[in-house]
Amino acid sequence: MKIEKIEVRDIAKNFGTPVYVYSLETLRRSIAEIKQLAPVTRYAMKANSNARILKEMLNSGVKIDAVSVFEVQRALRAGFQTNDICFTSDVFFNDDDVKFCLENNIYCNCGTLGMVEEYGKALKEKGAGSPKISIRINPGEGAGHSKKTNTGGPYSKHGIWFQNLDEVKRIAQEYGLIISGVHTHIGSGGDMEHLNRICGKLVEFAKQFEEIEIVNFGGGLPYQYDPDQPQEDISGYKTILEERAKLLKEHFGRDIVCEIEPGRRFVAGCGTLIGEVRSLNHTFDEAGKRIDYVLTNVGFCHLLRPMAYGSFHPIWFDGDNLGPEQDLIVAGPVCESGDVLTQKDEEPVARKLPMPKAGDCIVIGGAGAYGHVMSSNYNTQPLIPEVVVDGDQCSQARNRQTLDDILREETE
Repeated sequence: MKIEKIEVRDIAKNFGTPVYVYSLETLRRSIAEIKQLAPVTRYAMKANSNARILKEMLNSGVKIDAVSVFEVQRALRAGFQTNDICFTSDVFFNDDDVKFCLENNIYCNCGTLGMVEEYGKALKEKGAGSPKISIRINPGEGAGHSKKTNTGGPYSKHGIWFQNLDEVKRIAQEYGLIISGVHTHIGSGGDMEHLNRICGKLVEFAKQFEEIEIVNFGGGLPYQYDPDQPQEDISGYKTILEERAKLLKEHFGRDIVCEIEPGRRFVAGCGTLIGEVRSLNHTFDEAGKRIDYVLTNVGFCHLLRPMAYGSFHPIWFDGDNLGPEQDLIVAGPVCESGDVLTQKDEEPVARKLPMPKAGDCIVIGGAGAYGHVMSSNYNTQPLIPEVVVDGDQCSQARNRQTLDDILREETE
């Protein structure tokens, strides 16, 4: 089995396991697919903030959506200019966030009434900086592949409730702020029907602000993780956005910049997580049916999504003389019963896979988004390396963490 032109086994041998691997060829294809949808495309870098990924975005003319000042600083270090970055701090500003943004001319997207007021107070106190801000609006509904990824509607903490826009205007007028942008994001893993409807709502919200320059329709583009199913077609989104841009121009009498900011759709498919089968185990249920477990060195400290959301990721085994396909539950080394890679509805579930043996590679697809960035040191597991493949070239983009690295951060 290969990633581009490099054998999986060679990557495992050279870099050890577990290891994240990113295909730049796949990434470039997804960048090209998404860039043709809208005049301005941003990358929601929370999905994968590796420096090599950011460099590809920079070289392709993709701008950045950052959700913390630390992400802003990371993007600046990667070579992005301040006017390439929008800082979307969804619920509040941390200490000195506004000061940093004012001093560095970072455009802010405010997700609560309190944030709008805090920005206004900081601007007034400093007496310098841009009065222009964007606001994130909760349109009253959301969508996502899990309740935990739904970021719209009454039970979401994200965004200014759509019925509170008059209050936004009042605060803006009090502090001399200009609402130059509106934004919404309803969740990760919606569908084109939701996106179409929400785009229409956002246009109507935008019409309430006379000085609008930018309308950001957010991310949430669907992505199909199952390789046996057709990939979600997003090409029709271009027509939806063009129609909305036309409506905005007709209303305002000028061109309005229309943006999108996908994260997962950009990078999910370019990432693979390679691990090793360490042992096999089995139990019997109440009816006497045998349950077979394949135990690997990939746990939820490396890939959280299956445990957090019950997410599906394709799994293959790479080894000589694999056994026949049978029902297998694939699990990791973490001391938690939920440390299972094959889940459905957040419960362990068997999957038809060929029986491997200890020492074979496990290959997990769709691992480019919300993989390494959500990993942890739980059970004092070191953070694992990241490797980039470009044709027949393979290079390390992040070192494997050591125990000394972990302990160095502690104080006695």
